[in-house]
Amino acid sequence: MSHGGKGQVWAGVRSGAALILIGLTLAGCNTRAPTPENSAAADSSSDNQQSGGGPLDPRLHQPFQTAVLQEPPNEDQRLPETTMTGKSVGRLYTEVVRLWNEIRFTNPAGKRLIYRATLETELGPIELALLPDIAPNHVRNFVALARAGYYDGLVFERTVHEESDDGSGAKVDLVEAGCPMGTGDGGFGSLGYWLKPEFNTDAHHEEGTLGACHGEDPDTACGKFYITLGKAPVMDGSFTVFGKVTRGLDVVRRIFTQPVRNDPEFPEGDRPEKPIVIRKVTVRVTDDE
Repeated sequence: MSHGGKGQVWAGVRSGAALILIGLTLAGCNTRAPTPENSAAADSSSDNQQSGGGPLDPRLHQPFQTAVLQEPPNEDQRLPETTMTGKSVGRLYTEVVRLWNEIRFTNPAGKRLIYRATLETELGPIELALLPDIAPNHVRNFVALARAGYYDGLVFERTVHEESDDGSGAKVDLVEAGCPMGTGDGGFGSLGYWLKPEFNTDAHHEEGTLGACHGEDPDTACGKFYITLGKAPVMDGSFTVFGKVTRGLDVVRRIFTQPVRNDPEFPEGDRPEKPIVIRKVTVRVTDDE
């Protein structure tokens, strides 16, 4: 079955489990994306070379214009002018475009780089290993947004606990964060672009999986993400997985168990009475050992 609220969408899955699959909404707008003058640089031929002159893996290093849509996938979306923290959405877009081609997943010698991120929250740190081999564009997007300061001050705006009604016992427990308005309203989700999905059947939803929220259209992800609290195989192959929790799963569980209020405008999940703030997101890059 499926049902939708004002901003969130849950889409039914035609699978053996028949569990309600979450359409974790991060939607866009019905306006054209900003087009800074330097955005064209994302398609330049120089982006196909390492800084040391070696060729780049084209799958791992797609230019911004190739990795995203810059027209809204549907018409029921609006582009906010600023985030809940007062940051200009237009400036964030420009900064993501500027940073995109600086984020490499191999060094000049062609050796793999390891990306790790730390979410500093009010309840403690959550450490993440990012997975560019599985979803390079979503990792690059997350890193660019983190370096642009997008996530600093945003909140974990929704918790989801859903169980199948077919007797299979399948369930989904997760937390969501990164909505620019801090509400989870899918009508205000994009920063002027929409990521093309990077579904990978080899990426399984285990405890602590980091993935990208999207709505009914699979190409409506942008900056909003989820972290699972347990196995959720019904989501495999339908959501882009781009990282995993390596430390701080206890913090995620504390966020999940915070008091919530049922909101009739958002019937697909519970909204925390006092959303937990992400104070800062930092990204570290090291050579593969």
